[in-house]
Amino acid sequence: MSQIIPLAAGILEIEVHRAELPLDHILTFASRINPRRGYLFISKVLGKHLPCRPSVMRDIYHRLGRFLIAAKEPMIIIGIAETAIGLGAGVAHSLVQNAQYNDIIFQQTTRHQLSAEVWIRFEETHSHAPRHTLYRPLSRFQEQFYYAKTLVLVDDEISTGNTLIALGKQLIKVLPHISQVIIVSIVNWLSDSQKTLFEVQLNKPVAFINLLEGSFAFTHNLKLNPKPLDQPQIQPIVQTQQYTGRRGINFKEIHSIKGPYPKTNQISIISTGEFQFQPFLWAEELENQGFDVLFQGTTRSPIKIDHAIYSKLSFKDEYGEGIDHYLYNLPSDREIIIAYESLGLACNHNLPELTAGTVWEFS
Repeated sequence: MSQIIPLAAGILEIEVHRAELPLDHILTFASRINPRRGYLFISKVLGKHLPCRPSVMRDIYHRLGRFLIAAKEPMIIIGIAETAIGLGAGVAHSLVQNAQYNDIIFQQTTRHQLSAEVWIRFEETHSHAPRHTLYRPLSRFQEQFYYAKTLVLVDDEISTGNTLIALGKQLIKVLPHISQVIIVSIVNWLSDSQKTLFEVQLNKPVAFINLLEGSFAFTHNLKLNPKPLDQPQIQPIVQTQQYTGRRGINFKEIHSIKGPYPKTNQISIISTGEFQFQPFLWAEELENQGFDVLFQGTTRSPIKIDHAIYSKLSFKDEYGEGIDHYLYNLPSDREIIIAYESLGLACNHNLPELTAGTVWEFS
């Protein structure tokens, strides 16, 4: 199946080779405000840029996670910031729930500075915020990391694979017992030769798990030339919570999540920045109780009002870095609950005022 998508940034041509779910169910498209890459694949099932029902998100976690059941333990699952943090955590959580895995640790990359030892740094060259850090895991997880046999890298979509190869090469150097690498994504655009390059570069057997495979071509609109985005010059240290996953998390240790109880039946729950999975669990619980729940997140991704994007709120980040953040396609006429990972973050920006939302601070 082929599809041509006219965007403000140019013309995107899509060819689907294999799909477990239809393209229109999984993806839509928009224009980035980014000179490095003008197009953007926007997931309809991720609960990040676009509102999504928690049950739809959980279905994606189950679909991807079921292919990991036969993988060797101990298993390390790494979610790539910002967009795939919730996805990686969800896949890990579903495995623990459904397969009763004991030796699975999830950890995310981050774009924040922590008061912890840096383990790995790498760059996502096409991104609006290219610098990533993986911090040394908490001491109680380091033995599981050291003896891990399966390394799982999770991203929402894979276009070139360069970022995951760069991260995988560094991780394999410090994880001496890895015997296989598994690349998990909702969408995979890699050619056969690009997939082969993973095994050549990582020198390990590599498997790919996804719900849609295809190829694409993009013809840039030369009249649209956005300026390079400024990067923060000063990064305050984030006092990370141990349950967020920036230094590892075992979902066997996670107890039930309780957030604000809604006053109405129709709710939008908003996660902020990298704090994605724990708010999702409360959104899922409310949906299971019968509430009409939509879930989405704030993001650093600057996107034009174009194609799938029809509304945009702009505000500064909640950590005081001075970085522009955005919330897209926020539904109207819903009670809004905004989730923050730490006390005091909500006062660093005006998102609660812009949305008339209830602030939910985790700690």
